[in-house]
Order: sequence, then C-alpha cells, then structure tokens
Amino acid sequence: MSDSGEKQAQTDDYFIPNLCRGQGLLGLFVMAALLAVLMALVYSSIAAFDFLWLGKTALLIFWIAAISAVFLCRARPFMLHLTLPRVALINYLLVLFAAALCAIAAEYWNSYFLRGIWQADFLAILNTVLIAAIPAGVVLRLYYLQQRLHQQQRAVLEARLQALQATIRPHFLFNSLNSLATLIRLDADKAEKTVENLCDLFRYALKNTTSVTLREEVDACERYLEIEKLRLDERLEYHWDIKIDLNSICVPALMLQPLIENAVFHGIQPASEGGYLYVTIYSEADEIYIDLVNSLPHATDEQSMYSCATSGHHLALNNLRCRLDTFFNGQADLQEAVLQNHYHTRIRFKPLEG
Repeated sequence: MSDSGEKQAQTDDYFIPNLCRGQGLLGLFVMAALLAVLMALVYSSIAAFDFLWLGKTALLIFWIAAISAVFLCRARPFMLHLTLPRVALINYLLVLFAAALCAIAAEYWNSYFLRGIWQADFLAILNTVLIAAIPAGVVLRLYYLQQRLHQQQRAVLEARLQALQATIRPHFLFNSLNSLATLIRLDADKAEKTVENLCDLFRYALKNTTSVTLREEVDACERYLEIEKLRLDERLEYHWDIKIDLNSICVPALMLQPLIENAVFHGIQPASEGGYLYVTIYSEADEIYIDLVNSLPHATDEQSMYSCATSGHHLALNNLRCRLDTFFNGQADLQEAVLQNHYHTRIRFKPLEG
C-alpha cells in the first residue's frame, strides 16, 4: 500500500470526526447547546426557568467545546498511528484540560468583577472539571460507536461496489481483446502499440480497489481511446475539455470507461464516415459535472437512431447508476438524451469529503 493510501486508511479508521470544520464541528456545538439546556432544566425546572443561569452556563460550555475542538483538531495528525486506547485517553485528557482552563478563567473573571481581586476557588474549578468529565466520556463513546457503524456500512457498500464492478470487467476485457485481434490482421506495428496500452488497461481494470482518483480514470479512458484510434484511424475523433483539478476527486473505478466504450461501439463505429466524442469535466457550486457527447449514425428517424445508440447500452447505464448511487451515498445522478443526431450523457455528483 502506498503512503497516501495508508494515511487515508488511518484517517478513515480514526474514530473522532474532523472538528476543524464541517459537520463534526457543528455537531459538537449542537451537543453543547443541548447539554446547557439540560443542565438549566435540572437547576431550575421548567416552571421557574432561569434564562440568566442558562446564558452563563451555555457560555462556559461553548468555550469548553471550542477549546476542546482546537486541541483535538491540532492533535489529530499526531495520533493517527496510535492505538485506540491511547487515542481515547489522550483526547479525554485534552477535553478535561480545556475544561480546567475555562473554569480557571471563569473563576478569576467572576472574582475580579464581583470583589475586585484576582482569586479563584479551586474546589469550584474541580467541580467544573468533574462535571465536564461525564459528558466528555459520553460524547467520545458516541463518536466511537458512530465510527464502528460507519465502518460496517462502508464494508457492505464496498462489497456491493465490487459485485457491480465485477460485471463490468469481463465485458471491458473482451472488447479490448477484440480490438487487438482486429488490429493484428490490419497492422502489426499498431497491434504492438496496442498490446502496451492493453497491459496498462488490464492492470487498471484488475486493480483490487473500488475507488480511484478521477485523474486515474481519465488516464485509463485516454489509453482506451488510443487503442480505438489505432483501429478506426481518422474515423474516430475525440477531445477532452478538463477545467478542474482531477487528482483530489475520488470516483468509483471504471466509471467513465463503459460510457466511452459504448459511445465508440454504438455511436461512432457503425457510421461509415465515423464520428467524434467530446468530453467536458467541470464544476458548478460544490458539484462535479462530466458531459459526454458523441455523434450517432445517420438514421431515417429519431427512434431508430436512439435504438442504434442504446443497443446493449441500458445494462451498462443501470449498473453505473447503482454504482454511483452507492459510492456517493445518493448524491449523484446520471442523465442521457438524444439531441440533433448526438447522444448526450451527463454525470453529476458531489465529491466525498475527506
């Protein structure tokens, strides 16, 4: 496993969420607010609810939560390689240390404004730390159980993705070998170049992974198109228009290749004059868009043209929809349409965090 892959695996197994930003930090403050309301209800009951006491308590709890988040966030990179008991103990002590700092600051602040002297009641500080110790332990335990549930769900999803991906690989390899067999009869030199590209493609298709970067997927598709270009020559024209960085975007393996393969086999190859494929990758707001447009063979009517373009295509599309839905947790969409003798396919998804 590469260093980057090992680091990603350690990050995924770390049971405390990323409190530097995003949902982890928001969830922490929501739990802090609920804890403040609970303590206020215990202190004064709902009949004589003390909003002033709630405000003071909430302020202290929010400060403890904020400083704890800073400590846990800064310590996170240094604890990825530690064992679970050590990680739990260190993070628990960091939260208690944050509670002690806030309690000391609150005691000195109240003493100065009430009596004009800098003095602290260390029993009150200890009381605050002990009270903070209970919800801190509960929250850390909640994070651990949440992470275990996430790991179980991820294992189920990966198994489902592998099963779906396994139906793609034989078809992909068969078509690649078929292209090679055609080239051997036509041009031995081109066939030799094709063998080199096929080795890279086979290595990519047989990788024991369900997730790759979008750059890896695009590179594999480019090698596939090079093979088809050698076979079809000037009958195949293609162009990539990439407007974003692909290296940081994770996608399911063999996501684009089936669509490009179908564009070539059902749209470009049957046409006597050939055709072209245009692929655009861009982002809007926080979503990624991949648009594929390929020409279609001329037909007498739009229905026969659509039938020619989609012959043997629906299985690949349905498979890909399932894989996208599973991989992106429902935050992905695949659309298709036939417009003006062109077949349009669009993939839209929201990149996964982390």
